[in-house]
Amino acid sequence: MHLMISNAALLARGVLAILSVMVCSAATSTAGFEWKTNAAGTETDLTLDGQPVLKYMHAYDPSTPERNAETYKVFHHVFGPGTGDLITKGPGGTFPHHRGMYVAWNKTQTEKGSYDFWHCTKGAHQKHIKFLKQEANDVEATATAEIHWEDADNKPVIREERTVTVKKLPLADGKFGWQIEWSTVLHSERGKIRLTGDRQHAGFQFRAPQSVADANSARYIRPANFPQQPEAVQENDGPAEPKHANLDWCAMTYPVNDNKYTIAYFEDPSLPKPRRFSERPYGRFGSFFETDLLPEEPLKMTYRILVFPDNSQTSESLQKAYDQFTATLKKS
Repeated sequence: MHLMISNAALLARGVLAILSVMVCSAATSTAGFEWKTNAAGTETDLTLDGQPVLKYMHAYDPSTPERNAETYKVFHHVFGPGTGDLITKGPGGTFPHHRGMYVAWNKTQTEKGSYDFWHCTKGAHQKHIKFLKQEANDVEATATAEIHWEDADNKPVIREERTVTVKKLPLADGKFGWQIEWSTVLHSERGKIRLTGDRQHAGFQFRAPQSVADANSARYIRPANFPQQPEAVQENDGPAEPKHANLDWCAMTYPVNDNKYTIAYFEDPSLPKPRRFSERPYGRFGSFFETDLLPEEPLKMTYRILVFPDNSQTSESLQKAYDQFTATLKKS
């Protein structure tokens, strides 16, 4: 006896099979924030619903002069919210040591010598050691990395714990940006260390992509009691009382491809003063301070970076956002 299956039964089975595939696909699809490190262990991507947000660059390969120059410091790339544009610079280009979001001092002075972790000369380098934490969900993602600032003998001068937390920043008209919390804790491995240098070559800074340098297209927004010109205020350090210092926040706007972006840089007001700000038309900005790093007193540096997918921000709107940032610091 042959088993006869009706067309209706076959159709029902087909529908069930399709539904099963859809359910499985939905269960395995990329949703929310997700961290993923490549097979070589040299790059870690952060995505939101499968779209790029950050890329942590943590290769270290001194095998050739070329590879050493490409990998002597760790940094974070940033991507445009909702666009996928790479809006930071990596190795090469104008000032090849400027890369994404990064922190260093060009004069890291110990009792036995000084090290330049800004330009990474004479064998000085920053090396990713391991992740201490990685978490991601629908709301935010956070990762803490242990990073060693090492001398030419691969011995640590400073041990850094860098925590980067990212949230989606809701904006008007259905748009969104990134809210990036950057917290760095520096521990001395060489007794008393003097962190010094100048505003162009030290501190926590942000570098826009090479296309901005090619056109000198970076423009700036500042608090109300500072210069309101859109062009960069290009101050240098000198013996007099430092100018263009202690702004608390600054923002840079620039185009990439057919899109425009605003990067707001907020710093913890409790950081050492004077905090000298640096702005350049080629797209680097941030602040620098001098301090002593002691073994028993780690240095904690806290910042917030807001990434907007337009240039509609004003001094007033950014001041309000900065005030919200400082309010969260008081609660913590």
